[in-house]
Amino acid sequence: MIVADGVRADVLAEEIDAGRTPALAALRDAGGLHEISAAFPSVTGPAYVPFVMGRHPAHAGMPGLRWYDRARSLRWSPAQARSYSGIDIWHTDPDLDPTMPTLFELARPSLAGLMMIGRGSTHGRIGRGVGWMFRAGFVHFRGDLLGWRRVERAAIDEFMRRFARVRPRLAMMGVLSPDKFAHAYGGEAEVVREGIRDVDAAVARAIRIAEEGGWRESLRIWVVGDHGHAPVSQHDDLHGWLVARGHRVLAHPHLNVRNADLALMVGGNAMAHVYLEPAQRRRAWWPTLAPRWEPLLSGLLERPSVDLVAVAIDAHTVRVHQAQRGWAEIRRTHAGHEARWSYHTMGGDPLQVGGTLEQLDADAAWHASEGTPYSDAIVQLSSLVPTPRGGDLVISAAPDWDLRARFEPTPHVSTHGALLRTQMTVPLLLDAPPRQRPQRTTDVVPSALDVLGIERTAAAEGTTGAGAIVFDGRSFFPRTR
Repeated sequence: MIVADGVRADVLAEEIDAGRTPALAALRDAGGLHEISAAFPSVTGPAYVPFVMGRHPAHAGMPGLRWYDRARSLRWSPAQARSYSGIDIWHTDPDLDPTMPTLFELARPSLAGLMMIGRGSTHGRIGRGVGWMFRAGFVHFRGDLLGWRRVERAAIDEFMRRFARVRPRLAMMGVLSPDKFAHAYGGEAEVVREGIRDVDAAVARAIRIAEEGGWRESLRIWVVGDHGHAPVSQHDDLHGWLVARGHRVLAHPHLNVRNADLALMVGGNAMAHVYLEPAQRRRAWWPTLAPRWEPLLSGLLERPSVDLVAVAIDAHTVRVHQAQRGWAEIRRTHAGHEARWSYHTMGGDPLQVGGTLEQLDADAAWHASEGTPYSDAIVQLSSLVPTPRGGDLVISAAPDWDLRARFEPTPHVSTHGALLRTQMTVPLLLDAPPRQRPQRTTDVVPSALDVLGIERTAAAEGTTGAGAIVFDGRSFFPRTR
């Protein structure tokens, strides 16, 4: 499985149609190119959780690229704030729920390369050692995109050497340069398309290795994206605006803030968590917070950069606001595959689904958002906002906006992270026709297990869970009984 980081489905299709990616074209001819919904927030890191764990990212403990840790789980960290784009990348695996197995733990032997999440990989995590991290960090923080591509291509070479030697049951590799170049030059730029051709070369190389080893017939190859990309020309300094309102704001890179009354965690950079009263160890529900913080919610909705603001009424209910279209509530009942969602338009229809909807299953909820600007919005909001590590205010940026005007090594002309369809839609390229329509990236893990013939009746070795494994997705290759 190759993760084509930040590759848009339409751009991938254009490259295949133009004849520039013959290996990917052969996959499409054999199985098809599908457009599916990523996870919210649609940003590298959290968006990897679904196709490694089959869960929505916040359900597994990773609510964003940046988030505030009310529980103070890192004893050495005075700020208790994560940013997986920096040194906190070392905490991606430990931050995940240990009772939820990864695909690397379920399908062994396994190999990971340039993966944000690699817990349980039995034959190494190429690109995560100290040497690799030093080289990658040096070029990343300099904004040296060509230097990043050189590091990445060296990592791909090492991955392929190990792939040939180990012949793993599962191998997952990320190709991240398309995303980095898309931020700097746009999602349709030629340098992004060169990154797609790197993916094509990796597929062709894996096939040659399997052919030379005599196991081509048993090799399955999938390509999946983690998030989309959308043009951005307006950059809001949300941090500066909050400070101007008189708040003491803890936000990257300003983490040495005493007695902060807000923690602002922007990722992508088109979404943000706002944690209110961060000194409190447990989150409070919005009815408790509203007497003090309702003016902040109203002020955010007045900003042109802000599209949606969601708050948690309780552990099962989300209220979502939009300045022109009012507010509605999403309520989730039951759990696992029995979950049902209702959408009540009590104060408007912010998600533009057409009115109140009752007791939708996961399939119906996905289809309810299909014709709207917000991909899979009902399920995604209910899976993020009320979780223990979610922000008290969860913001999705308006089209053409992002929320972190300062502090980026590369000025952004394209962005992601928001709930908007252009940022939430990703490609899924399969080497065989699916038996059911793929809908979400959470479908990838249960589908892979069915293809590999792996039962879901017990947790993986090394995890603390027991019994049947429950996923948020459903298999598009269901096994016949």
